[in-house]
Amino acid sequence: MPTRIKLLTRPDHDPRFDQPARTTCSNLSEVGRVLRTRRRELGWSQDLAAQVCGFNQRMISEIERGARKVAFDRVALYASRLGVDIILSIGDKL
Repeated sequence: MPTRIKLLTRPDHDPRFDQPARTTCSNLSEVGRVLRTRRRELGWSQDLAAQVCGFNQRMISEIERGARKVAFDRVALYASRLGVDIILSIGDKL
């Protein structure tokens, strides 16, 4: 069964969004691209994102590149700080 990841950008973190933006990803590289795009939408540098999360800039870079060695809890924390909810689904339905 394929694992699917749905990312929802919460509108309460950015008034430009009336509805959550929904993106379905099938791998960590796609998740990283979505998170990078969201960081840039917020006007954050990787250094600022790292400070907000309590990480170093290298960790942010690895998350955004979809590096497999990054623990999922770090990806989830980064997403949360960006105002992105992650929903995991195993199988075909989200």
